[in-house]
Order: sequence, then structure tokens, then C-alpha cells
Amino acid sequence: MNLRPLIPIVFVIVSGLIVPAQAQNEKPKQEAKDLVDRAKTEDNDRAKQVQDYCQAAQMEPKNKKYVDTCNSYRAGLNNDDTAWLASAISAYKNHDLDKAESFAKLVTSYDQKLSGQAKFLLDRIRNEKLLVQVKAAWDKGDFNSVVSLEQSMTNADLKASASVYVNNVALYNGYINQARSLEGSNPQGAIRQLQLAQSLNPNGPGNPAEMIAALQKPVQPKATPQALNPASVARTATATAGDNAKNMAKLSGDARNAEKQGDLLEALKDYGLVLKLDPANTDAQNNIARIGQAIRSDPDAVRNELKSAIRSFYNSQFDDAQTALKDYLKSPQTAESPGVAYFYLGAAIVEQAMLETPRAKWQGPSPDAQTAFQQARKAKYIPVRQYVSPSLLKVWDATGQ
Repeated sequence: MNLRPLIPIVFVIVSGLIVPAQAQNEKPKQEAKDLVDRAKTEDNDRAKQVQDYCQAAQMEPKNKKYVDTCNSYRAGLNNDDTAWLASAISAYKNHDLDKAESFAKLVTSYDQKLSGQAKFLLDRIRNEKLLVQVKAAWDKGDFNSVVSLEQSMTNADLKASASVYVNNVALYNGYINQARSLEGSNPQGAIRQLQLAQSLNPNGPGNPAEMIAALQKPVQPKATPQALNPASVARTATATAGDNAKNMAKLSGDARNAEKQGDLLEALKDYGLVLKLDPANTDAQNNIARIGQAIRSDPDAVRNELKSAIRSFYNSQFDDAQTALKDYLKSPQTAESPGVAYFYLGAAIVEQAMLETPRAKWQGPSPDAQTAFQQARKAKYIPVRQYVSPSLLKVWDATGQ
């Protein structure tokens, strides 16, 4: 058999197989070369530059130049990132936040561990700067900035420090609001609230100094009942009694509606207001006793009652706070936080006494307040000091001696 005619055909077939194989081998080489060429232009992004050099080395592992370049650039980058991070940490420890921030920003994203540490440091620096701004805003009396800056913080412990100022904003506003509610009925009480606001922040809004000056202006004496004609006195007394009856009827109706809607705390508050107008009102007394018992039998309601009482304390509603706290403590088996309740009971008694007693006549905490504080200590309660006014803390500390 003559094989000569088949030789050219076989040669063509083999050639056809070799050419694609060579082309496939040439493709990675070209891609590696392209990566190296691109890396040479990436001096401004060293992480990307190292990635391209090392990817080229992976594609052409036999190319010693590529491998050496990858190793050299990678080692240099890691050394530099480690040095920048160390400098950033050192500057941070020396309280130079701007310098620490500048160094930390130089750490590239190439090594996840180093870049993660740099990001954590940058976040803490940002939050520390925000905390400084929060304090500056508080000192300036810019309460809106205090709240908005605290909300933008992300670091837990620094945010907790900033929340002290936010709480002080609420405390200050509570003093001002309580003063405004007392202006007509209890000017001295209003002045005391304004003085508390001033002592908390002399630069706070609302101009408490001007409000105090206005309340201290001499008031023209009103005509005494003796100077009025008897018929006028009788009409006034009748009108007052009629107003009280209307108010009590409305409060009792509000209490019944609140109870129907399941808001036992609001019902209890309304019946308490009825008793303020008429201490001998047996209907209000019986309803308070009944609702109090219902609250004490419901653990969820008990917890809500304690929260409501503490909220009343910080709103300077000391009568409401004492009523709710005493009711909460009537059933020790359902009182989950007796230490908290006893502390705020003592605090409410002390704050109300300081509010109603001129500073020169203040004789210290009453026996009721001292007993409440002793019970709080017995329950191992320790108040969070930044949430309590300095004057109250002074009394608390003194009762523990």
C-alpha cells in the first residue's frame, strides 16, 4: 500500500492541532505582561499595584522576574503598612488625634488584618472627635447639636459617655418645663427649678436668669377676703366649689376611660388628682386601692409602673413619682427591682424637700428619705452617678456614712 498521499494530510492535521495549543500558551503570557505593564502605572494605589504584580506571577510562575517583583513589592507594602499603623497607634496614645488619623489613613487595604485595625482606630478617632463636639455643644448651650451628634456616634463606650450629656439636656428641659408650670401657683418652687437648671448648665436655653428676675419682682398685694363684700366672698366660694366638682367629675371620667383601655397607670394618676382636690373622696380612695392591687398582681404592669415613676422623677413630678414608687413597693414579692425603687423614692422625697425649703433652712434629708436610701443600699443598689444631680448625690453619700 502506497502511504505517500497520506503524509501531507497527516501533517496538516498535526499542524492544526499545534497552532491552537501554542496560542493558548501565549495567552497567559500576554495577560501577565499586560498586568505588569499596568502595575507600573499604579504608584498611587500600591495595594492594587501589588495585586497586579502578584497576579502576573501566579499566571507565569516560571518567570523569576515577575515572582521577585511580587515578593519585593508585597514585602515593602506590608512593612510600610505595619509602620504607619504603629505610628497611628502611638500618636493616638499620646492624644494627638489628628496625627493618628493621618497615619491610619495611609494604611492600605491590601492586608485585611492591618487594614481592619486601621479602620477600627479611625472609627474610634472619629467618635472621640464627636464626643469633644458634644461636650463643646453642651457647654455652649446648643442642645440640638448635643442630641444630633450623639445619634451619629457608633462606638459603644464613647456613645455612652455622650449619652450623659443627652440625659442632662432632658434633665435641664425638665427643670425649665416644671418651672413654667409652677410660675402661677408656686413662684418659689419655679425659682428653685430654674436655679437647678442654671446650676446644671449656666448657658442653657430659655434664659432662666431672666425668668428668675421676673418671678422675684414684687407683686401687688391682692385684696384680702375681709376687704371684699360678704356677698362677693360667698359667690367666689360657690364658684370655686363648682369648679372643683367639675374638675373631679372630669378626672373620674378620664380615669374610668383609661381603665377600660387597659391603661391602669393613667387611671391611677387621674384618681390621685381627684384626691388632691378632695382628700376625703372615698370613691377615689377605693379605686386607687383596687387598681393598685391589680397592678401589683401583673408583673408587666409592675415593670411599667417603675419606669413611669422614674420618668416622673426626671420630669420633676415628685408627688407622682412618690405615689407610684410607694405603690410599687407594697408587694415585695412582685417588686423585681426594690433597690432602684427605694433609691428613687428617697431621691423624690429629697428633691421635693429641697424644692419647697429655702436653702438657708435646709436641715438635711427627712427620716423617710434616709430610710428609703438605707433600703436601697440593703438591696445592693448603686446609682449611675452621671444621671443624678450633684446635690442629690451629696445627700446619698452622706446617708451612707
